[in-house]
Amino acid sequence: MRTYDIYKVKKRYQSFILGRENLLYELLKDYSTDEPLQEVTYLCDEIEESAIDQAILYNLGKSFTKVESDDGEYKLSHPVKGSIHISLSPYSLQAYCDGSRMLDLDLFVALSGAEDRFFAVMDEHGEWGWLKPIKHEHHLVNDQKIFF
Repeated sequence: MRTYDIYKVKKRYQSFILGRENLLYELLKDYSTDEPLQEVTYLCDEIEESAIDQAILYNLGKSFTKVESDDGEYKLSHPVKGSIHISLSPYSLQAYCDGSRMLDLDLFVALSGAEDRFFAVMDEHGEWGWLKPIKHEHHLVNDQKIFF
């Protein structure tokens, strides 16, 4: 089973975090939803349940055979891919994927379709990153100079 904690970075800090994602990962990997860190509340927006409902129930749910929703908890099952259990807290979304990595991709595509500022942390494997790659003109120009 793979466990993800997914956060929504505030729009005004998104460009600042570009290139510093490792620092954000270091902050978020030990974050506990029981006691919110001031840094997390400063850098991240609260998760809006209505937007998550839209992304999961209407977009992601179309490709699953069983979809359950109850007060910020979602359970989706697919006979071949496996299952996803999702729960919401004020500043993060926890996703538990059991089965194929296609589950993860389906979840990421559904969430990134709703918003482009989601950042995921999978601490047990040390993986992290934006659900939707950010295109920022200034960084693209700087990257091109490196390759010359």
